[in-house]
Amino acid sequence: MPERSAVSDLLLEQFILGELPADQAERIRSELDRDPALRARRDAIQSSDREILNRYPPSQVAGAIREKLLRERPTQGRDSRTLPFVIGLPAAAALLVFLSLFVIRERLPVSDARMKGLSTHLAVFRKTAQGAEELRSGSLAGKGEIIQLSYTAGEARYGVILSVDGRGATTWHLPPGYAGGSRTAPALDRQAQVILPAAYELDDAPGFERFFFVSASTPFDVAEVARAAHMIASRAGSADAAQLSLPSGLSQVSLLLKKKGPGP
Repeated sequence: MPERSAVSDLLLEQFILGELPADQAERIRSELDRDPALRARRDAIQSSDREILNRYPPSQVAGAIREKLLRERPTQGRDSRTLPFVIGLPAAAALLVFLSLFVIRERLPVSDARMKGLSTHLAVFRKTAQGAEELRSGSLAGKGEIIQLSYTAGEARYGVILSVDGRGATTWHLPPGYAGGSRTAPALDRQAQVILPAAYELDDAPGFERFFFVSASTPFDVAEVARAAHMIASRAGSADAAQLSLPSGLSQVSLLLKKKGPGP
C-alpha cells in the first residue's frame, strides 16, 4: 500500500493560496509530482474554493463578516477587534473570515521598489468593495472599517507590531494577543511582503490609531517594547507623534491613521 502523504489539508490550502515560504512550497510541489492522491486532494480543494466563491460572492458577505463575528466571539478588551481565521469558530463564521482575508490578500499590491530594496516597512490596508486600499500615514479612517497589516522585514530578523489609539489603549498584532510578561519577539518571515493573518476593525477611539513595527537583527524581549508603548500611550497629547523610547539595537517605523469624527 502506498504511503499516505504527510501534507495536511490546511497546508495544501495554504499552498494553493500562495501563502507558504518558498522551501515549503517547493516540498509540496515535489510531493504533488510523485503522489496522484495528493493531486486529487488539491483538485478537490480548488474545486471547492471555486464553488464557495460562486455561492458567496465577497461583495455580499463583507457586512456579514463583522456582524457575525462580533456577535459570536467573546469581547475581551480590544483584542476582540481582530478577526482571525480560527479553526474553533463555527463553520459559517470561519468561512466568512476566510473569504474576507482571501479577498484582501489576493488584491494587495506589492511595489517593484519594495521588492528590490527590501527595506524594513510597515503597510496598512483598508478593505474596500474592490479589494484593498493601501493607506498612507496621515490618512483618515473611521469606526467599523476593516484594516489589515503587512510588513517587509528587510534586514531585520525579529519583530513586533502594535498600535496605540487616542484613548491610550494598546493592541498587539504581532505576536497577536500578547498580554504582558517576558517573551522573545517572534522571528520574521523574510519574504518581500508578509500579510498578517488577521483583519482588524477600528473602534470609536477618538483622534488617531498609530501602528508601530519594531524590529532587530537579534532576539529581544517584547516586554521592552511594551514598556515603551505604555509610556507614550499614557501621554495622550503626544502619542500621535512621539517615538518609542527603545533600547539600543531596536529600530522602529510607524504609521498614523487619523480618526474621522462622528457623522451628522
